[in-house]
Amino acid sequence: MAGVSGAERLRDGSCHFQRSRLIWMIAIAFGMVVLGWVSHFPSTIPYSYLGVFGTFLNYLVENHHKWVCYGFWVSWLIHVVEAFYGVKMCQSKGITDPAVQFHWFLQTLLFGYASFGLLVSYKPAVKKQY
Repeated sequence: MAGVSGAERLRDGSCHFQRSRLIWMIAIAFGMVVLGWVSHFPSTIPYSYLGVFGTFLNYLVENHHKWVCYGFWVSWLIHVVEAFYGVKMCQSKGITDPAVQFHWFLQTLLFGYASFGLLVSYKPAVKKQY
């Protein structure tokens, strides 16, 4: 049985991976960290140094802390579901390399739809049959 070269695997789409845009990665990571900080350690936030943003965070902690906590856990639940569905989508789109599937899983787990949207929009090349 002849081995398949790396170039052939790239051409057939079994190794397709696309990194999310950096701006989305930074924004989502920042949002998740702030949401976790407000949810779990609100007494350590230096509200007075954050200006209007600090005033807003303080308002959320004082008046809607329960809902902020729910939002934190629901957002993580959504990321986890997207990540597992992303692996299933990899298989259905012909991305069969386990390492590449793991990259999609991890990126989608951390950055949510910024990654999942790339996977949804990926159109594998149609295989020609002779």
